[in-house]
Amino acid sequence: MKKYSILRIIALTLILIPLKVIPILAQNHEFGKYGLKGLTAEQREDLEKGKVVFYATGSQKGNASLIEATIVFNKTPQESWDLLSRTEDQVKYLDECIDVWKCPERDGKEVHTIKALFLTFQYGVLFQFQPEDLYFHWSLDPDYDNDLNRLEGFWRLYPYGEGKTLARYGSDISVKYVPGWIESIFKKRGVKNALLSVKKYVDSGGEYRKK
Repeated sequence: MKKYSILRIIALTLILIPLKVIPILAQNHEFGKYGLKGLTAEQREDLEKGKVVFYATGSQKGNASLIEATIVFNKTPQESWDLLSRTEDQVKYLDECIDVWKCPERDGKEVHTIKALFLTFQYGVLFQFQPEDLYFHWSLDPDYDNDLNRLEGFWRLYPYGEGKTLARYGSDISVKYVPGWIESIFKKRGVKNALLSVKKYVDSGGEYRKK
């Protein structure tokens, strides 16, 4: 039971926060003019059907994996940006997020607390926002006493059809005291479930609330 809680936290953390930015994620956040670079014809068809397209690629650091996903929101890029960049609102729509504290002295510095069953994890996050590019990324705050070894990720948004947004997402995480192979097993399913909650939140214009 205890192990299950840790695994749930691993998966949800990939979305929750998502900086001293580490190069593995900082190098390739460009996906072409329309955001479709690297997607196969089949994956593009899945996007048209409203599916979340995601995949994991091996990280260059230890056993952790980089999770990448593509999703279409039924809101404009600006509307999607306004909602996703309100990182403190994650507590409203992500099940395991129980608290977000924003540092009043520094923009983009937050502490997130998540809970699954009987375990609680807490960690500091540093965000960097580039609204002109509809792009933001994050990493673990090295000055905080974190329950994670590593956390970093990004969102980049593109116009998609009429009034929609193509969103590219990526995240990498390493949790203390949990073997990398265990992390990898549970990441994909957890990220998919969390992204579905993100989609409900954005598509509803921020009205969706977790139960």
